[in-house]
Amino acid sequence: MIALALRIIAHRPMRYLVALLGISVAAGLALIQLGLYFGFKENASVIVDHTPGDVWVCAQFQDNFDFPNLLTEDQLVKVRSVSGVAWAAPMLILFRDWRLPDGSQQTVQVVGFDAVRGLPGGPWRMDEGFPEDLAPLGHVTVDLSTRRKLANPKLGDWAEISGKRVYIAGISDGIQSFQGNPIIFCDMETARTVGSLHDDHLHYVIVGLEPGAEPSDVLARIAALDYVEAYSSADFSVKAQRYWLESTGAGTALFFAAMMGLVVGIVVAGQVLYTSTIEHLKEYGTLKAIGATNAQVSVAIIAQAISWALPAHLIAGILLWIAMQKIQGKGIHLALDAPTYAWLGLGTVVVCVCASILSVLRIMQVQPADVFKG
Repeated sequence: MIALALRIIAHRPMRYLVALLGISVAAGLALIQLGLYFGFKENASVIVDHTPGDVWVCAQFQDNFDFPNLLTEDQLVKVRSVSGVAWAAPMLILFRDWRLPDGSQQTVQVVGFDAVRGLPGGPWRMDEGFPEDLAPLGHVTVDLSTRRKLANPKLGDWAEISGKRVYIAGISDGIQSFQGNPIIFCDMETARTVGSLHDDHLHYVIVGLEPGAEPSDVLARIAALDYVEAYSSADFSVKAQRYWLESTGAGTALFFAAMMGLVVGIVVAGQVLYTSTIEHLKEYGTLKAIGATNAQVSVAIIAQAISWALPAHLIAGILLWIAMQKIQGKGIHLALDAPTYAWLGLGTVVVCVCASILSVLRIMQVQPADVFKG
């Protein structure tokens, strides 16, 4: 029956190629939308996911990681005094204006961490320089992926953030925010200076636990402090993602677009398969007349569906790769790992097989006597 399926395809190669193109584009659209979804999800919690630590402490009633409420150094000291806490590092998250050479401005996300003491919170992947180079006042990083938005400054250049001169002491590599704004790392004092904040202001406390400390117990003790909330790193990552992907509707929109791609693929595959089935009803009737069962004849149709699904998924993967190259460095990125791509390949096969159901049902209605009609 598989040989029969291949002969039917070879009989009308243009129809096969047109169907393959339609399914490939639909599958490619679905992969790109899912890649955007996973990419947005990664970017929404990129700082949390790449900062070493077991617990994140923030001010009460905070929903959005990128727009936090203020804490103070007093609260940092209290967190450090909690039993089970090995270390506690401050962090600031600010949005300020980077002045471009033509006088215009670009919004940047300033991430302040304790570079003087070498505590966690700094850039985790560097192309030039080191995180410790950010300890002096006014020293900052720019990132390769978004440097063009800042007129391509180089290591050793001077720039201006919110009227304060800064020195580019490092170039990070591939650290992007959800909003597409360039991420600038610097020491806490530099962040407070460009943000015009008081010298004891901070937004987060990142906590490392002592060996053997029970995380739930430490979380409870920190949460009992005044005016703070405490989360495990994993929970805080999910909290950061859910705000942008659920509260803003971005995740729903991307998922809906991916599902529309799958629907288009089902319609294209189903229509072409059904048309081909109708054209070959007499051949299928002949097979049943000489003893073929419905299951055996159905295999020929399902084999045609699979012959579209597998190459279509490979072509969709190529479209995804092209999209990745075009989008890279634009402030967003596509994220789809190999295991997920492989599982989606199985999904493409399932979609095409499902599209063949209407044709299979039609074949089951064919009677051997139909061969001898008109």
